[in-house]
Amino acid sequence: MTANLKVIIVEDDPMVAQINNRYLEKVPGMALAGVFANGKLAIEYLEKNKVDLAVLDVYMPELNGLELLRLMRRQGLQTEVIMVTAANDSKQVDEFLKLGVVDYLVKPFSEDRFIEALKKCRERIRMAGSGDELTQQAIDSLLGTRGGKEASGPGKFRKEQIDTPKGLQPSTLELILSALEDGQGGYRGCEELASNVGLSKVTVRRYLNHLAERGQVESSVDYDTGGRPSVKYKLK
Repeated sequence: MTANLKVIIVEDDPMVAQINNRYLEKVPGMALAGVFANGKLAIEYLEKNKVDLAVLDVYMPELNGLELLRLMRRQGLQTEVIMVTAANDSKQVDEFLKLGVVDYLVKPFSEDRFIEALKKCRERIRMAGSGDELTQQAIDSLLGTRGGKEASGPGKFRKEQIDTPKGLQPSTLELILSALEDGQGGYRGCEELASNVGLSKVTVRRYLNHLAERGQVESSVDYDTGGRPSVKYKLK
């Protein structure tokens, strides 16, 4: 079984840090390694511990997010970074992007958007560390280019054009496909998937029906529920 990716949250507001951690817990394959109230505490930890992803706020005491990120890069720490901030000045955003952040979330952001960022980062880390030769489509995914969805299977990358009808969002479709892939080929119920991606069952069922129509998933009725039969889904 693949080890969980280690994540730290660097945020001086305890309530915001708690919310971010709650979202993180909904993403399979990731685990919280620590929460730090400022960049100084975070860099002391990063210098001694390997971390896959850091979720950084910008405005913090002692050492702010930008100063921390600059220091990390100077020290050769290649930890992936998601910035979480109220700052959306174009020059500052550009500087963060040049320092290699994988995503940039402007407060207030939705739970869906945060989970999308985490899952995108998770897949980026896993693909980059796989040691396999990558197709152009897999490289596009590593670079954050939208164009399809990575498929399951060891060392294999299948990307299909995201072609969604009106009312369905490609990013949400990607979340649901990722959740199905996390099931390692087994059937998963609508309620379970909804809980994993942080969406309502009605919304998830609508996307699953679309995927079934496209022939990407198959469904099966589970009669062993002790109550009403339940429809479950898996990737083909």
